[in-house]
Amino acid sequence: MDPFTERKIEIENKKTAILKSYPKLWDRMLLEFSTPDVIARGWMLYSANYLFNTARVRWAMDPLRMVQRIPNSPDLDVSPLEKLDYIILTHRHADHLDLELLRLLLNYPATWIIPEFLLDHLRIEGLLSNKIVTPRSMEPISMDGITLTPFEGFHWESSNPDQNGRRGIPSMGYMVEFNGKRWLFPGDTRTYNPDALTGFGPVDVLFAHLWLGKGCALQDTPELIEAFCLHCLSSNPKLINITHLEEFGRQPGDYWDTRHFVPIEDWFRKHNPEIKVKSAFMGETILL
Repeated sequence: MDPFTERKIEIENKKTAILKSYPKLWDRMLLEFSTPDVIARGWMLYSANYLFNTARVRWAMDPLRMVQRIPNSPDLDVSPLEKLDYIILTHRHADHLDLELLRLLLNYPATWIIPEFLLDHLRIEGLLSNKIVTPRSMEPISMDGITLTPFEGFHWESSNPDQNGRRGIPSMGYMVEFNGKRWLFPGDTRTYNPDALTGFGPVDVLFAHLWLGKGCALQDTPELIEAFCLHCLSSNPKLINITHLEEFGRQPGDYWDTRHFVPIEDWFRKHNPEIKVKSAFMGETILL
């Protein structure tokens, strides 16, 4: 059996298993999210989609249900998300933008933080303009005791550039500061620069979306491992949460999981053992 077919079967088996457990994972996450005495905690709604409760300020970044990526996923109760105070969006790719879920959240009181480049793409009928905050790069936004600083993301590939010298789509990254802690969300990144995040460090937690080259997930040792690690180091993090793992909407050549996390973990153990590196999968609780 060729590697592509073998990997595809493995992914399909994982899908079958997760479809059975997903409703319980979802209910547990939203129950914990609704608990009033949480100080600072997060949950992985999907592979790189986050839910947070920080001292009763509740916010989500790119909220998404699994049905957005696996069409036969079971129905879920989204009503606990009515407690959201803020909904933060980063870019328009399908694994980050669940338009149907966003429509379900329209009547809830949350403030929406939507980059200008997403406004026309969304076109969510009924979303009132007075509920929208448009983030501007490096202009802080106050969220009830939380400071959110947006910045231009790195969702551009340096190889095969277009006439503007780059290939990809616009995205927004965010620095979040709360209770003396600093959490950095660069978002999906396609160009790794060892100095790119220097101006944001040091940070307590870096949320790094794993990507080691287009179509390279079947390689034994993707060549971008070191570039990814050096990029992460530029923010001088205490903890790195590696996410964007097991994104079931992808083909085997672009599907990242534990086998790709392990060499990242090994690299940091060898070069920077003082930095904690953890994987974070859908359904898991993130301690902050």
